[in-house]
Amino acid sequence: MSTGYPPEILKFIEEEMASGHYEDESALVTEALEVFRELKQRQAELKQQIQQSLEAEREGRVMPLDIDAIVSELESYC
Repeated sequence: MSTGYPPEILKFIEEEMASGHYEDESALVTEALEVFRELKQRQAELKQQIQQSLEAEREGRVMPLDIDAIVSELESYC
């Protein structure tokens, strides 16, 4: 196992390897990097949505939220 990791990461790797879910350290790191890539993509998409929302607000293309309607809709799911 690589020893260049900080102690808390090394402990996590050891625990995950002990769980038996991964063939080797490489498989664990590969999956971790895939998850990280997905999170980065989601973050970029969210930033883009925020920018679009801010532009819509600046251009006056937004409507105020009706909190009572939102609460009623949420309560209908309970």
